[in-house]
Amino acid sequence: MPDFSVPDGDRQAGLATEFQRARTLQMEGALHAAQNTYEHILAVEPGHVASLHMLGLVYAQSGQAQKGVDLLCRVLEAEPNNAQAYFGLGFAMCKLKQFAAGIECYDKAMALQPQFAEAACDKGSALIEVQQCAQAVASFDLAIAWRPDYADAYVYRGNALMGLQDTEAAIRSFEAGLALKPEFASGHLNLGNALQAQGDYAGALACYDRAIALRPQDAMAYSNRSAALKHLHRFDEALHSCERAVALAPGFAFGQWNRSLVRLLLGDLKAGFSDYHSRWKTERFQPIRRQFVQPLWLGERDIEGVTVLLHTEQGLGDTIQFARYAAVLAQRGARVVMEVEPALFDLFHTLPGVYQLLRQRDPLPAFDMYCPLMSLPVGCGTTLDTVPSGVPYLRASAAKVAQWEARLGSKSRPRVGLVWSGSSTHQADHLRSVELVRLLAALPAGYDYVSLQKEVRPDDAAALQASAVAHFGQDLCTMDDTAALCACMDLVIAVDTSVAHLAGALGLPVWVLLPHMPDWRWLLARSDSPWYPSARLYRQQCAGDWSAPLQQLGADLLARRFGPSLLP
Repeated sequence: MPDFSVPDGDRQAGLATEFQRARTLQMEGALHAAQNTYEHILAVEPGHVASLHMLGLVYAQSGQAQKGVDLLCRVLEAEPNNAQAYFGLGFAMCKLKQFAAGIECYDKAMALQPQFAEAACDKGSALIEVQQCAQAVASFDLAIAWRPDYADAYVYRGNALMGLQDTEAAIRSFEAGLALKPEFASGHLNLGNALQAQGDYAGALACYDRAIALRPQDAMAYSNRSAALKHLHRFDEALHSCERAVALAPGFAFGQWNRSLVRLLLGDLKAGFSDYHSRWKTERFQPIRRQFVQPLWLGERDIEGVTVLLHTEQGLGDTIQFARYAAVLAQRGARVVMEVEPALFDLFHTLPGVYQLLRQRDPLPAFDMYCPLMSLPVGCGTTLDTVPSGVPYLRASAAKVAQWEARLGSKSRPRVGLVWSGSSTHQADHLRSVELVRLLAALPAGYDYVSLQKEVRPDDAAALQASAVAHFGQDLCTMDDTAALCACMDLVIAVDTSVAHLAGALGLPVWVLLPHMPDWRWLLARSDSPWYPSARLYRQQCAGDWSAPLQQLGADLLARRFGPSLLP
């Protein structure tokens, strides 16, 4: 550092030289060195506003956002009309996740500096964070109007459009940004995500490869690349890409979770479930994570005489599938307290191994340890050969079965229950659900077909009404009602929904229609399931094409029409 104990003119010149050196370091990303230089300037001249301003930004950039806010507020006390300081303060506020305050700062910056495109762009990004994606698009549009060559605004606008589920428009916006700035690695990553959401996995893979070429240490790009490779059925490459992501960022929970999905799909359940526990560190799962003062059980401790709370975490199908572990823990001497969704409460009174059953949000009794349901395979050391596969482990109410039998009337032909669609809010529902008209076209005569759907989508309503399929949707109030109706069937045919798991847990013959890229629990290239011995799996051979599995399903129904049993 130079000696500033010189005449004032020389001193100011020295400060200016040091300030420019600090700015150069900051722009080159050498934040620690820039911070030291700014702090030295301020030690000599505490009121050096430009250094206060830039040091505030350095603090915000380097994880010291509150210190950045404090300095930028000092700048604004000295210069209340400093638009750039408001812009920096908005950035620092957003780093603290105080997005509303950040948006207000960006608005003040734009009021003070006409056509401040960068402030409009950053305001758009803050609006995305508070789920105001339509307003975000408008803010990005303003930035682009003020600066038509603003590549970043086009790319971030694409993110807002993805938030509005307008994938086509998002792709166009990403492409526009990349045309202006081909070296924008994040733009290629985001375009890949949009193409993957659209089902263009080859296009997505090319984007991820380009992002990695530009930014070789990008763990997220490797992780997302693995998902595209998985959908292309290039499983070894997908696993390798996950491994690369985790090697680049050992604490990268999303990469570990993606790796778990590949390992589980390939049948490596022990390693897969171990990785799957990392879900709780991802942004997707943190909002539903339950934490207690009691310790988490993952198999390290003997549970003889220990009260263990098992709690639900995801969908109804997941709860049904992993509820089987209650009996495993009870056999080890645990007193099992299980918390389930209200829709499952009546049905789960038949589940073996449960000492006390609770609904979600019921007051919790005293317990010693806890475990989320889908982490139980970790504690139990489950492998492909040791899946607890004894069925049935759930039973339908005999009284409700008798009521359904009375409503269905005398039986002259085998009954087949049908489930053709799941929840429209499910991330992969467009892959797993089949149009009712297509399913009906594949079903031969000679059976009485019964809808096991609670809800019917508008697109399927006309086909259902025109068919001979019996439908009782409004009377299926809980899964206990659905279980009883399932128990009246000789066979259940379902896409990958909770009813498929329900029929399997009841030990009923169930034929499951699976997309080309199945959920991990159905594994690969097999027609049976280690989780449900009574299940037969019908898989798409090509993505989006139900022709082959429906044709095979129809042929199997024809072949069993007059047989003594409908069991696969």
